[in-house]
Amino acid sequence: MPEPPTKRMTRNQFAGVAGRYRTSVDHTDADDREILVSKLALEPSHVVLDVATGGGHTAVAIASKVRKIVASDLTPEMLKEARTLARERGCGNIGYVAADAECLPFASAAFDRVACRIAPHHFPDVRAAISEIVRAAKPGGLVGIIDSVVPEDPALDSFLNGIEKVRDPTHVRSYRVEEWVSFLKEAGLSLLFVSCAWKEHPFREWVSRTGRPEAVQREIEEMFLKAFPRAREFYRVRVEAGRVVAYSDEKGIFIGRKT
Repeated sequence: MPEPPTKRMTRNQFAGVAGRYRTSVDHTDADDREILVSKLALEPSHVVLDVATGGGHTAVAIASKVRKIVASDLTPEMLKEARTLARERGCGNIGYVAADAECLPFASAAFDRVACRIAPHHFPDVRAAISEIVRAAKPGGLVGIIDSVVPEDPALDSFLNGIEKVRDPTHVRSYRVEEWVSFLKEAGLSLLFVSCAWKEHPFREWVSRTGRPEAVQREIEEMFLKAFPRAREFYRVRVEAGRVVAYSDEKGIFIGRKT
């Protein structure tokens, strides 16, 4: 069956900017990742899967605590960056597999823990990806997911998702916490921990990371500058001398046990 155009678009998009994600402020920031790692209750005997590993930051953070971790990603260039990061950090127990999150090439119940951080908003079929993530976990094993979330207010939801789609054509949707809870329960997880953490994004690095033209980056800045007051307040848009300096959004953190 031919690969959907969205998957090719995603692979091509990230292939050209993979190095930026290894050094990205958002992805190297450890606050939400440390919560995820601590809540996964990792043990030295565990074999773990990190889905859509990107620059490999979550895989590297987990590696020293477990027997083995497999880092998977749709984009081979991302796996190359993850290898570089692992080599820099002295991690020798990471395997690398090019894989689509919606069709993982792993046996069912193969992993003690499965993680996925700051990636599901790119998945065209998020339910299929969650189903695959849960399938790969052992019964009784834990699944940990972090991703951008939006509030219940439809206007605030539309505002941020609209900006993200201009910035990154591979963006599908950031979901509400309530949607995530429903997705995870439907997939067979018993939720143990649900929380949110604010993350500030330095605007210039954030807007240029996806490699969009300067004109598009300026369009995104204008969208923030002309945002309705509630959006500017909620997303903590910081402006200095008429330029956007930073904005903040929330990351949902979800830990569930496979029933």
